[in-house]
Amino acid sequence: MNTSAVARLLNVSHSTIQRWVSQLNMEVERNQLGHYQFSEEDIALLRKIQNQLNEGIILQKVSISESKIRKATVQKHTEMTKEHEQLLERIVRLENGLKTKADDVVSYQLLQHRSEMEEMHKFVKKLEARIEALETPTIPPFDYFIAAEEAAVTKKTKKRPFMKTIFGIGRKDDSTSWSTADSD
Repeated sequence: MNTSAVARLLNVSHSTIQRWVSQLNMEVERNQLGHYQFSEEDIALLRKIQNQLNEGIILQKVSISESKIRKATVQKHTEMTKEHEQLLERIVRLENGLKTKADDVVSYQLLQHRSEMEEMHKFVKKLEARIEALETPTIPPFDYFIAAEEAAVTKKTKKRPFMKTIFGIGRKDDSTSWSTADSD
């Protein structure tokens, strides 16, 4: 039975069962995934623990039979099986493959960045040349004929007042003629 089923059977939480097993150093089998697998004997022992706790005994003082106490033993595996060796070799090959793949990717990215930088450098040079061409003053060749035509067009004729135009007052030539006419 798994931990959840035992917890439902004893009407306690999943974590309570795990706490009892770990704090009392119970020897409980585990499945391939590392989860507890409780036998009928384990469930009976957990019921005894629950009864003692219900009587008011604290968890550290609960007594359980000696056969189910987990004994700390260190097992040394000095011999490595052929299967383990093959797995380790495969892991080493995969790690090396990953390293070379990562190096290849970084190298490709660096080359790509470098070509982009070179293109940008060429573009900046073109822009600099265009800016320099725009900033340098260009003096167009002086054309005397065009300048004379422009001067003739821009020369304004002096307008004469209307009264002076009709009567001719204010002209030097006319003023002499008037004075001669008055003297006659």
